[in-house]
Parts: sequence; C-alpha cells; structure tokens
Amino acid sequence: MEVRGFPTRWCDWMDAIFHSSMSAVLLNGVPGRWITCKKGLRQGNPISPYLFLLVVDVLQWMIQQDGGMAHPLVAGKPPLVLQYADDTLIVLRAELEAVRRLKSILDDFVAATGLVINF
Repeated sequence: MEVRGFPTRWCDWMDAIFHSSMSAVLLNGVPGRWITCKKGLRQGNPISPYLFLLVVDVLQWMIQQDGGMAHPLVAGKPPLVLQYADDTLIVLRAELEAVRRLKSILDDFVAATGLVINF
C-alpha cells in the first residue's frame, strides 16, 4: 500500500486490523479458547472489498502496461478491462500472441497474489 501512496499511519492501521483479530470456536454451544488470526480478514469485514480493489487494480495496470495487446475496436488503445465487485472481464483483439501475453500476465498475477482465476 505504501507503493500506492498510502501514508505509513494508514498502513500501520491495516497491519493492526490484520494482526489483532481473535476468534473462538463454538463446540456444542460452548466457546473454546481464543485463537489469534494470523492471516486475512474475518468474513464480512467491511474493509475487505476495498483491499481487494487495491489488489485487482494491479492486474489492470499490468495489462495496460504490457503494450503487446490491443483494444478490439480502437487502434492504439490497450485492452478493455472491466471490473465489478470481484469479477473482471478483459476484452482484447483476438490474436494468438495477445492471448499468450494475457495468459502470462494472469499467471504472474496468480503467483503474486494467491488469487484463483476462473477461465
């Protein structure tokens, strides 16, 4: 987030949210001992969609910076990347090399983020 221009204080707040969450498992209505959550956010956390958008914004940037793929209708423009909630639609000129480049970008994105892409 620092790379995207977020101040150190904001990044510290996010770090605190990630590392201060605790949960207990109910077993037959009896809560067990508290467990410190070390990864991710709890389900339903209101900040989750915003953090997701920061991550997928990188995918859009990677596609637009490539230069080897083109918009299907407008010459000289990068592919069209439409994002809504957790869905992304990529529209590009139907060329084999462009599809290979896109697949390579998607593979790099998956490796960096751990997200799963459905083709």
